Amino acid sequence: MAGQILKTFQFYGYALIQILIEPKRFFSELPDNASMIKSLGFCVLCGIFYTGAGLLTFNYDFPIRMGAQFFLTSLAMAVISSFISYAFMTLAMENKTGFGMIFSIHAFSSGIMLLISWVSFLFWVAELWKWWLVYIGFRSAGRMSGATAGFVIFMTMAVHFFLFFYLYPAFFRP
Repeated sequence: MAGQILKTFQFYGYALIQILIEPKRFFSELPDNASMIKSLGFCVLCGIFYTGAGLLTFNYDFPIRMGAQFFLTSLAMAVISSFISYAFMTLAMENKTGFGMIFSIHAFSSGIMLLISWVSFLFWVAELWKWWLVYIGFRSAGRMSGATAGFVIFMTMAVHFFLFFYLYPAFFRP
């Protein structure tokens, strides 16, 4: 059991370094090395770091509630993006990539983004970098053409924008 846990953390360390240094190689090897559980675990670890760093940067009145919100939204964004991308991918392609691979691509890309996005002025750079990593993942691990990968990413981003644009007033009334 301890050996399996050690191997999992070694994989996470390898994933972190490879995504930073050689993302195309990492995503090319992803179908052989990752599962949904490993991908979710990586995203959870990065979400924990993001939550801790976010809570330490400001003195919140309700830190437990804010920590739960930081953590859950960091995971929810990867899951929601995966579902949206999978929906558009199934509409755009004949050769369908499984949901597990789409989720793994989003989980690893979002996880890396979470490691730097807690710094407020790096959020925009990190978000663009995440979508670039998703594009590389779709091309390498998902075996999509450049046009299909671009279409799926564009449509996923458009759905995110419209969801936030229309849901924001429903939850946060001025």
